[in-house]
Amino acid sequence: MSASISNNDSALRLLLALVPQAETELTVQTVADQLSKLDLDGQTVEGTNSVAQLIAAKYNSALTGKTDAEKADVSQWLTMSARYGPSERQLFAQTINEHLADKTYLVSNAITLADIVAFGNIHAYMDTLSSQKRFNWSNFSRWFDLIQHTVPASALEKAGLKLIAIDLNAPAPAKKQQAAPAAKGDKAAAVADTDKKSKKQEKAEGQNDGKKKEKKEKKQAAPAVKEELKIVPSMIDLRVGHIVNVKKHEDADSLYVETIELGEPAPRTVVSGLVRFIPIEQMQDRDVVLVCNLKPVAMRGVKSFAMVLCATSADGNTVEFVEPPKGSKPGDRVYFEGFEGAEPEEVLKPKLKIFETIQPGLFTNDDREAGWYDEDKKFHKLLVGGNVCTTATVAKGTLK
Repeated sequence: MSASISNNDSALRLLLALVPQAETELTVQTVADQLSKLDLDGQTVEGTNSVAQLIAAKYNSALTGKTDAEKADVSQWLTMSARYGPSERQLFAQTINEHLADKTYLVSNAITLADIVAFGNIHAYMDTLSSQKRFNWSNFSRWFDLIQHTVPASALEKAGLKLIAIDLNAPAPAKKQQAAPAAKGDKAAAVADTDKKSKKQEKAEGQNDGKKKEKKEKKQAAPAVKEELKIVPSMIDLRVGHIVNVKKHEDADSLYVETIELGEPAPRTVVSGLVRFIPIEQMQDRDVVLVCNLKPVAMRGVKSFAMVLCATSADGNTVEFVEPPKGSKPGDRVYFEGFEGAEPEEVLKPKLKIFETIQPGLFTNDDREAGWYDEDKKFHKLLVGGNVCTTATVAKGTLK
């Protein structure tokens, strides 16, 4: 029984340090530029999440969750932790912060594999945050501090992680710089200037007295009550697209540049980071689902006007298109079951974080059907004309 742990896999190093029996029974070696890998009881798995789940299942099953619902939630957080890679840690931290508004741990009321893996993955990012940012994300910071003080200091040390000082008090405001003392000549000028200002001020105050009385007599208008925005998945403009052309990005090895027909007067240019996962031959002439109302963004000099919706496996190693049902045509509306007929937003305003709020609930189920889990864990299938969108092989994967 052996484990090959990637040299930058802090999450697995921490898990092994927390499960002494695994550390004793396994022959562990550190590898560079490779996925972590585990050979255990005749099973061979790769990737942080798969290795972590197998180790926990054998040596400390409580870490995977006590009930089926908890196990599903743990799996969901592991998937999100893998999906939000190093370049997206800020979004992951914000997601954790919002989730923990009324919770102590990510799942249930005790530490689980979800907390351990997320903590290991986010540790380096926390070290870069300013005191102000940590204060702004108080739920995230409180959780981080709890985890780092829950695990033994020796486990942190073995994992190569340091204790980060977290101060949840508001940062002290910056001190105002005092003006240098004025020279004698300047003082005289300042006195004269002050006299002028005083006379002007007296005159202005006399003129304003009448206005102030008038204002007091006027009845002040009651402040308008701002209605809280309810974010629902129908706000996202999802449509069927057809890839008519694809090529490698000239300045980025990991990006494709696609021309996608949407039934609009002109096709849209879309940039996707799929080179590692989908060969270019499999990109050609494909029907896909597009998120059409994200704010256009330039990616290495090429502006992208939509996002291709894909499913990612729990271990993060497989990424596939969410495929519209057969017979779908470019421009066909894609909607969630139970939200038929609702009009999407014209543009998703970044400040409202509409997609970021809905995305953590986007998954495929056991039957590879795409959909969205609401707060009550009800699954709303993703449909085109009443028929469900699916993936080729990814079950229980995240959509993004």
